[in-house]
Amino acid sequence: MKKFLTLALAVLLTMCLFGCAKKDGGNEGGEPAASDEHYDVVFLADLGSIYDGGFNEHSFYGIKDYCEENGLKYTYLQPAGSDDASRTTIFEQAVNQMSANVLVAVGFLWDAALCQEIPNYPDVKVIFVDADDLYNIDYNYDGVDDSLPHQDNLAMITFAEQDCGYMAGYAVVKDGYRNLAFLGGMAVPAVVRFGYGFIEGAEDAAEELGLAEGSIDMKYFYTGTFDASPDIVTRASEWYTNGTEIIFSCGGTIVNSVIQAAKDGENRKIVGVDTDEYFTRAADGAENEPLFVTSAMKDLEVTIYRAVKAAYAGGADWSSYTSQGLIRLGAKEDGAILAPYRAENWNTFTEEDYNAVKQQVIAVHDTLPTEVDGVNGAPVEGAYKYVNVTYFEQ
Repeated sequence: MKKFLTLALAVLLTMCLFGCAKKDGGNEGGEPAASDEHYDVVFLADLGSIYDGGFNEHSFYGIKDYCEENGLKYTYLQPAGSDDASRTTIFEQAVNQMSANVLVAVGFLWDAALCQEIPNYPDVKVIFVDADDLYNIDYNYDGVDDSLPHQDNLAMITFAEQDCGYMAGYAVVKDGYRNLAFLGGMAVPAVVRFGYGFIEGAEDAAEELGLAEGSIDMKYFYTGTFDASPDIVTRASEWYTNGTEIIFSCGGTIVNSVIQAAKDGENRKIVGVDTDEYFTRAADGAENEPLFVTSAMKDLEVTIYRAVKAAYAGGADWSSYTSQGLIRLGAKEDGAILAPYRAENWNTFTEEDYNAVKQQVIAVHDTLPTEVDGVNGAPVEGAYKYVNVTYFEQ
């Protein structure tokens, strides 16, 4: 499966190697980093561009914030390709040529490279974000256990995406939306958790409102890609035309296709993902602001800031990360959250409702389904009373 994902995602990458900071905050425009110059912290990026308004950018800001507050030098590297060898190359570059003390790698595609490299550099602290559990992994999906033994230099952090997906689904139904859609990228675990949580939140809101059974319609589809495409524009447009009021766009730049479809009609709304897309997409043009009602977010910037801080503090602060194995941050830990409340985005959903839904999802967190509860990301059949889910296979 990973080989398939690698091929499918390869088109997203172009070769990119930049340094974005000096001790004084430096040049964030992207001057090439000198490979033989020392950097304290190096960001090993995920697919796409650094300044993507989303996952990479907000992860990098966590590093930037901590380093600039503490006079540390930082930069970022991106692999030349989507293969494991390209990731291994920049890992070794960061360690052997840049003499980095701390590496921050993001995205599940780092699994193999990190398993291979981390044991070779026990003095370099590695923070793996949006991580798989490297202590329990078969990264080639070939039945061979590729797990690492415990590493004192490794912190692994991921998110309970079902929590913020739940809050988004709950909020939009409470606000009056009845025709919803979930448009995911690849059916990888994080995307599946977002989708399952979205259904559960809609289900609970409908029950709380006393709606009739089957009152909420939800279309559900995985595109199989994180890229925008004309096919996704067509699908989203058809959904909107046929009555869908709001689409949860959950997968990288596929949101650009959904934006295009939403602009082609009236009262077509979007739920964003990972970051506050109302804020980030507004930078692309003021006409985008009204499209985004809310976003199901991972608090990447704060999460990475705190982890880098712990790495430099060492001792008990660092061991609180490394001793836990894979750390999963949900609503309780403020890791999986809903975008800040903006009254102008909502019809009837109040700030009081907004504050209450966090406590509600914390209360039901342990009951929410995750990727292990379905088959290939499909919603669990027969599990919903108020939400009528129409699942479209690829």
